Amino acid sequence: MLNQEKLLLHMGWANQHVLSALEELRGSDWQLRLTEADWSIQELANHIVLAAGGYAYRVGGDAISSGLDQSMVIPLSKLKEICAAADEFLRVQSHMPDSVETKMRDGQKSFRSRSTIISQSIHHATEHRAQISDTLKVHGIRILDLDAIDLWAFSDIAGEINRIEG
Repeated sequence: MLNQEKLLLHMGWANQHVLSALEELRGSDWQLRLTEADWSIQELANHIVLAAGGYAYRVGGDAISSGLDQSMVIPLSKLKEICAAADEFLRVQSHMPDSVETKMRDGQKSFRSRSTIISQSIHHATEHRAQISDTLKVHGIRILDLDAIDLWAFSDIAGEINRIEG
């Protein structure tokens, strides 16, 4: 499996793993923050999912997460559904030829290659999964082990042959 495909499949798998782990939270846990200035667990989970939908829209025009706002309380089942759709859409779009995508941002045109947008989606999700993990750990909630969702773990569950026999 080539790196881009592997990384996008891993992202989808890891995102679902994190969202599933969040099923163990109690109601008030969703409002926990690393610091007062940081986003809550709910906002971080929403952000991962809504941004994935935004990246999908930017490279392919599909409005996967339209009508939702980061400040909303979005049911976990809906987050998982949207995230799976956006992650798969990004994976499929990664097989299209590279091109330059234009977006208006703060009244200015922004130009990015689709390969950069898709690569950023992987980095973005990884960054915010780590923030969720850190926030939970600071509050003594140990439901998310990032080592359990690293590429080594993904490679093992994907059934890759990871050894050379003599």
